[in-house]
Amino acid sequence: MHSKNSPRIFAAAAALTLALLVIAFVPQLLGSEVRRALGGLSSAQPIWLWLASVCFVGSLVGTAGAWLSAIGLVGGRIGWVDAGARYGMGSLINSFAPARLGDLVRLALFSRALDSDDRLWRAGGSFAVIGVARGLVLALLVVVGSIVGALPLWPVLVLIGLTGVAALAAVTTRNRRPRTHVGHALDAFRALGREPKRGARIVGWIGFSTLARLGAAASIAAALGIPSPLIAAVLVVPVLELSGTMPLTPGNIGLTSGAIAMALRAHGVGLTAALTTGIAFHAVETAAGIVFGLASALLLAPFSSAVVRRRTTLAAGTAACAVLMVAFGATVLVQLV
Repeated sequence: MHSKNSPRIFAAAAALTLALLVIAFVPQLLGSEVRRALGGLSSAQPIWLWLASVCFVGSLVGTAGAWLSAIGLVGGRIGWVDAGARYGMGSLINSFAPARLGDLVRLALFSRALDSDDRLWRAGGSFAVIGVARGLVLALLVVVGSIVGALPLWPVLVLIGLTGVAALAAVTTRNRRPRTHVGHALDAFRALGREPKRGARIVGWIGFSTLARLGAAASIAAALGIPSPLIAAVLVVPVLELSGTMPLTPGNIGLTSGAIAMALRAHGVGLTAALTTGIAFHAVETAAGIVFGLASALLLAPFSSAVVRRRTTLAAGTAACAVLMVAFGATVLVQLV
């Protein structure tokens, strides 16, 4: 059955941005609701939150894989660990900075894999290809959401239209040489025009990343007892993609939680439970991004020698595993005993 409230999902996320900012900076306006929402976090089941953390890390790895494939379109050759570290540095910056400044960091780091005066333009084209792949996967997700009655279908037309424009650019430029520096921004699309199968790999990585994020959203919903957690995840993730295009606050704080809360309200979830879910989602995702980012910073940090790098990485990895084991035991195993 199609939900009568589903059109509110995208309209609210776009039209009530100001309200989200007010919530972000002046949470006292919601008074007891926010206090109850924060109090509701204590009832979350830790095992589901741990699963959500794993899913968030999987989502980061998937998008790093998309970057690895996309930069390869324009001649970039880097290893898996290197690609993950470069992407993770952007995640660390985005956890604290507004306006997705971490994307600029990623662009700069991945462009270093190219030996060309036009490397920033070429890397920018790779970034655009990833955006197109993300739009295509999002369109598929919206179709699934529409089938289960959770989302309206009209955004698919916009997303497919953007994909069509990208495909046209790939076909019309595949045999043309760039004549200006700006023209190198289409190098990635030229490569796709000549070898379309390479685009399928990028879409596959973005699809994996999106599925992992869906798993994280469903896990958090299950942790807090939200009805039909998988449908709630299908509802939440597209709204988060939309709110992510307007990162006006540091780490998107307030906007993420507010967007999730409004999406779940359209799903019939109570205001307090919706706010609790939004806060939990943002907290777990931010923690995963910071941990992944700190590991990336360690891998990219300059060391005096390769031996020092290996020893430092091994020591840090061992300490991190010990902390995770203690934390898991304190939050999950103790409850089971």
